[in-house]
Amino acid sequence: MVNTSSPRTDLPYLRRRIKPGRTAPAPAVPQSAKVPPFSGGLNLSRPAALPPVHSPAMPTPQAAPQRSGGLVLGRNAPASSTSPRALKLAALREAAQVMDHEVALLFAAPGIRDIFELNLKERVLRLTALESAVGTMVVSGSTAMAWESVRRVTGGADVDGHTAGSPLMTTGNRPLAGYDGKNALVTLRHIRQLRRAIFINRGTHPMGVQIFSGAQVALPPPADGTQILMLALRIGNVLELRAEPVPHSWTDQQIWQEFDFTMTHKAPTSSYRR
Repeated sequence: MVNTSSPRTDLPYLRRRIKPGRTAPAPAVPQSAKVPPFSGGLNLSRPAALPPVHSPAMPTPQAAPQRSGGLVLGRNAPASSTSPRALKLAALREAAQVMDHEVALLFAAPGIRDIFELNLKERVLRLTALESAVGTMVVSGSTAMAWESVRRVTGGADVDGHTAGSPLMTTGNRPLAGYDGKNALVTLRHIRQLRRAIFINRGTHPMGVQIFSGAQVALPPPADGTQILMLALRIGNVLELRAEPVPHSWTDQQIWQEFDFTMTHKAPTSSYRR
């Protein structure tokens, strides 16, 4: 059967061979695309207005919420995020709010630059949050010390190198508190791991405390049968230094017992591996 229908002109990609003796119809030109004939001379008349071409209306896309391309910190973090990093940041924010609330409840106390000596009259001073978290607190002139972590890990050491209890190690595998030569050191960078520490002076010279900024304070040596201890207590995100008088005849063990420092035992390390 011979197809006698005329070829389609609305689909240019459909082509077929035209038989001899038959001419192909001219393609249809839309009315809007017709151009008036061009005259050779100058035409000052107003050109005829072309009919408007109506294009199909395109749907207006709804604006998507813009998200920041940078790091999202603080309260702007998405609440639905359950990644370990987001959970850790949320826990840190909650802990910081609790610490700020604890510090807000404290009574007013002088700073380390406000007093020169901790004694029976000036019994307490409080470091700022910056002073309590930067650098190392150096206690010179002490003969023994003890520490306690937030996990109740307790240990002690003296200036001669003797130790008791358990050492308090930081995430960098370094001691948080201990002796370096004749100086007792407390690493303030990891101060959140520390609960409290006590420093004993049985010598004849005063004991001194110095922080990273160079500010320092002194404690008097034993006199009249009384020795002044220094108790460093962390409250929230600040460190409070207190002068505590005790009888000079007390031993280190009696002082630890008086302030409830119970030495913990460290588990022995085994070389056995499964």
